[in-house]
Amino acid sequence: MRALDETDAFCHNDHVTETPEQRVARLERELAQAKVVALQMELDAARGGHFPRPTPTDSTWLPGYGNMWKENGPRAARPDARLAPAPRAVPSAFKLLAFPFSFWTLFTLLMVTVAPIALWIFVPLAGAVAAALTFVAVAARTLRRTHLRNSLLKWGEVATVTNADLLSRGTYYSGTTYSNVRLAQAHGWTVERRWYSGPGSKTRIEYQVGSGRGELTLHGMPYDNGVILADPRNPARALCVSAYPYTLERDASGNWVGQVPTRVLVSSVIMTLILVGWTAAMIWFWADQAASLSGLVRPS
Repeated sequence: MRALDETDAFCHNDHVTETPEQRVARLERELAQAKVVALQMELDAARGGHFPRPTPTDSTWLPGYGNMWKENGPRAARPDARLAPAPRAVPSAFKLLAFPFSFWTLFTLLMVTVAPIALWIFVPLAGAVAAALTFVAVAARTLRRTHLRNSLLKWGEVATVTNADLLSRGTYYSGTTYSNVRLAQAHGWTVERRWYSGPGSKTRIEYQVGSGRGELTLHGMPYDNGVILADPRNPARALCVSAYPYTLERDASGNWVGQVPTRVLVSSVIMTLILVGWTAAMIWFWADQAASLSGLVRPS
């Protein structure tokens, strides 16, 4: 009888805060929004020639904003967390990929070359300085990212994902959208790389590694139960396996196999040559233009 009274009191308080008509209207709006988001994701996948397959997860995936995990979903095995005890050896092939191929680096070089070209014409020396600064910035960011990848290969452990929130998703009017960009999406240890056109997603991943907790923000494709490697010594240092330009394979002992496809090695060499060649060409060209301009305006 007491339990019945408590239930009646709860229902009464719910009616006080929200009338039945208001609740029906709210639920209809939420249902309509969920359908729109789900249909948009399905349409984007169809345009990209990708038809998502059911992926085993510990929870049911819910499209939309906010919490993306639903309790009481189908249960499945977690990604294999088998790794050799740290510190593990990092294969030399992985260390050679200091400058993996990056479309974002190419886009940056293009923008620095073209966007302020009117300024470079009138102040050629500024073009040479900008090229040098761009090289330093790109190299520093790339090498820092490479160091983090190698450090996690040596010390990282498979983190337990506790929550995933879709913070934003691009639309026609706002956010990030992609057009024929090659993006990576991890499904467990498996990483799928494909050409993609459609809205970009921003997802916050909360995880636990050892006794520490941390969070990681992913940009690009939605999170789909990809493995998160995190450093137990500093849980804030973490990456999804989709951030690696090669496949992470392990032997029976849990050590990294270290096989890198030839195309990945070749693309890394090409990326290095492009970055160094672009910098040298920009500095030489605009420095020469500055010298010529200085000779023209020099008083006789």
